[in-house]
Amino acid sequence: MLKLMRIFFVLIGVLVGVQLIAQKGQLSGRVMDKQSDEAMLYVTVSLHNLTDTSLVTGGITDMEGKFKITDVPVGDKYLFKCSFIGYGTQYIAVDFTNKKSIDLGDVVMAPGTNELDGVDVTVDRPTVTYEIDKKVVNVENMNTVASQTAVEVLANIPSISVDMDGNISLRGSAGFTLLIDGRPSALPPSDALQMIQASNIKDIEIITNPSAKYDAEGTSGIINVILKKNKLEGVSTLINVSGGNSGYTSEYWNYNGDFLTSINKGKFKFNIGGQFVNRNRFRDIEQERITTIGSDESKIESSGLHRFFGKNFGGNAAMEYAPNDNNVLSVGLDVRQRQWNAAAKYDFDEYSNDTLVSAYRNDERTLRNFFVVSGSLGYQHLFQENKDHYLSLTSTYNLYDGEEDAQTEFYTTEGVYQGGNRNTEVGPSNAIRVSLDYQYPFKNKMKLQVGARGDFGFSGDDQDSYAYSFAEEEYVRLDSFSTDVAYAQNVYAGYTILNGKIKEKLGYQVGLRAEYTDRFIELTNSTQNTSIQRLDWFPSAHFSYELDEKNQFKASASRRINRPRSWHLEPFIAWEDPYTVRQGNPNLLPEYIQSYELGYIRELEKGSFSTELYFRNTNNIRERIQEVYDTNVIIKRPVNAGVSQALGAELAFNKKLFKWWSLDVGANLFYYKITGQIPGSSLDQESFSYRARLANSFILPNDWKVQLITLHESDVVSVQGVDKGFTSVDLAIKKDFLERKVSATLQFQNMLATQRRETWVDTETLYSYRLATPKYPVITLAVSVRLNNFNNQDKIRTEQGSEF
Repeated sequence: MLKLMRIFFVLIGVLVGVQLIAQKGQLSGRVMDKQSDEAMLYVTVSLHNLTDTSLVTGGITDMEGKFKITDVPVGDKYLFKCSFIGYGTQYIAVDFTNKKSIDLGDVVMAPGTNELDGVDVTVDRPTVTYEIDKKVVNVENMNTVASQTAVEVLANIPSISVDMDGNISLRGSAGFTLLIDGRPSALPPSDALQMIQASNIKDIEIITNPSAKYDAEGTSGIINVILKKNKLEGVSTLINVSGGNSGYTSEYWNYNGDFLTSINKGKFKFNIGGQFVNRNRFRDIEQERITTIGSDESKIESSGLHRFFGKNFGGNAAMEYAPNDNNVLSVGLDVRQRQWNAAAKYDFDEYSNDTLVSAYRNDERTLRNFFVVSGSLGYQHLFQENKDHYLSLTSTYNLYDGEEDAQTEFYTTEGVYQGGNRNTEVGPSNAIRVSLDYQYPFKNKMKLQVGARGDFGFSGDDQDSYAYSFAEEEYVRLDSFSTDVAYAQNVYAGYTILNGKIKEKLGYQVGLRAEYTDRFIELTNSTQNTSIQRLDWFPSAHFSYELDEKNQFKASASRRINRPRSWHLEPFIAWEDPYTVRQGNPNLLPEYIQSYELGYIRELEKGSFSTELYFRNTNNIRERIQEVYDTNVIIKRPVNAGVSQALGAELAFNKKLFKWWSLDVGANLFYYKITGQIPGSSLDQESFSYRARLANSFILPNDWKVQLITLHESDVVSVQGVDKGFTSVDLAIKKDFLERKVSATLQFQNMLATQRRETWVDTETLYSYRLATPKYPVITLAVSVRLNNFNNQDKIRTEQGSEF
């Protein structure tokens, strides 16, 4: 009997303990103005973890200055934060280890002062953090990109390369998928990233081995850009403006501005933002091209100044409505207009068998105008307020309507007009996506995820070529180089994933995805219509093992696909310029990729070290090759060139060496091999390449901050030649004002004028060399203004330098 009573009381104690753990506490009080002794309304109040200062919960004061924060987890200590426009932020330590309710009484705020009640918290967020299936890059710590776009941000990540034209590759492959807040972009990846300002980015997720939940599309993985949002109740605004020179002449300036306002009140959250960008980029171009047809050799040498310029402007709005703790409805809309143009003046010398036959000048200009609309609608239901047991339905609509007008005019060296040609393209692209996802948690910390997705896409392209007719004194359409094409592609997918932990040490995530592709291409007045129906399977597996609190291992494997884009498949010939034509290939096969990774993460005192070993095998690699089309004219077209293999290692090390000096080092080293055949020759290319980034961040007296970043990229082989490496050095100087509500950053890009792009193509019938050197120096001043509580890191800074 006594034994039974003991068991009974033990069970009662366990039940009481469980109930206490599950109990929620309450924090209340009133905020008062120190000068007027009046209650302050709409003040933002929040609770943060003491260990990492992450947000726990929060709210705002009412019309009487009172606040009541409920749902505070009992059993821990927290930091209370109270902030308002123009007032010093207040911090108070609160202890809920043995209490369920705490009343702070009157919290007094005064303009321009900070009071920290016995708490000293300094938290530096690492530049890179890791999860089981991705790594997350903290963009807010990158001061050298404050006035730039997402493209320049990505150029600072060792695993990513960006060429002079803004084209991006991940671990040596341009075939990646771009997501923005987890949703596909309406624009091509490089275009979309040019339209996102770095000041609006919170994080960038690099997913090199995506799980079965994600689309299988993309050779090298997924880049997911996470935009800034405000989590706390109240009204917050972030304003960014910047301006600087173009590196060429004071006549052309770069300037941009953007804002983001968040209104969070009760069941509603509303975000609205807008941006305007004006950019100019100048570079000197040198080119040499030798074409061989039979025994005749022709050569063109050219040099000139090339300019990229344009304007982007647009706005976005998003609303979230949560009628209760179980349901959330979200709606979003993004509308943008983009003008991205190019202009150049080139001097040409043309040779035939080493004999100069003519000298002339070309004036080139390309006008591109895009209109983009992205809309989203989402609904999520939590079962019994359990965030791990949910059902979500999301849908997105993307419209990308673009037009391009490219023109080249020929002149003698004396300036006499010799004619010209022109090429226009007009065509909208529409895409609709509907996704259904469900997750069920088991009692043994195992979770089951299942989902289905449908992607429905349609695009059209009306392409026309013209040549100037002196007889008619106007441009005349060339029917043989003008074609219309319609492209439709639907992808139906389903997936299942099982994940969880074993003994709190071993994490696992295994999944399987199936995708059915239905594609059709139709050309006007042509018999080259093609269609494809194909079913593919994509398994994935991720594992993590925590050896102890400071050491973690990761391993993953996945299979992926990289389908040809619509413009890869169009079989007609179109002129890019007087010496270059392009043609698609309707017989292109998709690339299939097997990817494997093994990683190790070590937490250091005030820093971390990580390494990732990876191997990627790609079948049916797709490359855009160059061939001789006519005398001094080449044709570019995509082909399946064989098999490629990449074996590499990524290394990352960051450490706060001293209170005033932080070091961040990253490197990507890889061996790349191509085996196969391209038209006219067999193919066997291999090289060892590397990319390294060194960032030094310094904290100077009076809260001045300096960040110096050096980036080096080695030579990389292509299918037909070599892309030469380069080194660049960027500098940023930052200063905060008015209690960090205003910050100014002075940036110096390409300080040593060492950045350049140099490429060779060398085949039996074609030699092509191109050198692009950007104008320098580019100097920019960026200013950010935070009103009220906009601080997405939710960091508490109590000593100099934690912002880096």
